[in-house]
Amino acid sequence: MWKEAINLALFEWKIDWFNRILHQILLLAALLVFSYATYESIIDDGGWGLDVIYFAFFVWGFGWLTPKDFQYQKVSSHTYASPVFFMLHKLPIQNSTLIKSRFIIFYINALPILVLFFIGLYFLPILKNVFTIEGYLAFALMWASLGLSLSAIYPASDLGDRNVTNSKLIFIFIGIWITLSILIIPTYIFYDDGLINLTIDIANQWPLVVSIISVLIIPVSNWAWIRYANSKLKLEDFEL
Repeated sequence: MWKEAINLALFEWKIDWFNRILHQILLLAALLVFSYATYESIIDDGGWGLDVIYFAFFVWGFGWLTPKDFQYQKVSSHTYASPVFFMLHKLPIQNSTLIKSRFIIFYINALPILVLFFIGLYFLPILKNVFTIEGYLAFALMWASLGLSLSAIYPASDLGDRNVTNSKLIFIFIGIWITLSILIIPTYIFYDDGLINLTIDIANQWPLVVSIISVLIIPVSNWAWIRYANSKLKLEDFEL
């Protein structure tokens, strides 16, 4: 079943492959430029706004890697989904294969960005002064697992959502930013230096524990999102 899902994902990825790679390059460049421009300020002084932007950009930026015609979008009145999923769903392909193919494409898009980003970030001079090699590896795995776990909402959402209105989308967007702020503010109240500095200290102090937990989180979250997508597909009729 995974073999069929991989073949389906590769078939889809080859469609508009140039734009996919271009989006990867542009996102990677944006992440590195932003990081090189702000990391020294974040490490020296913290910076609540920068933490929020970096967290949101790192986690939700992966949604931009999918070309526009393949993205989660309005496909009918009050229904948002991936047009490709609707097309494939009409073919004699098992639902489990379709769902797994969405996640495979997501990882094909995201993993090269993460690997190249953390390789590039390692050469930032200020980080060499605050990290051990083990600590940096733990830090990279921590943020990679966070990004992959939360961003997996994109392939899970490709299946579609009914009764989506503009006001509901605005409410969700505002809710996300409020949630991010609530998560980050305590790192300044109880730690003083913010989220990124906190994760740096945790990675340096417990690199092995952090690395093991981070590596375990990725498959567990992947399993949970696939399970959610399967349940969602069984509960609703997503035919147009």
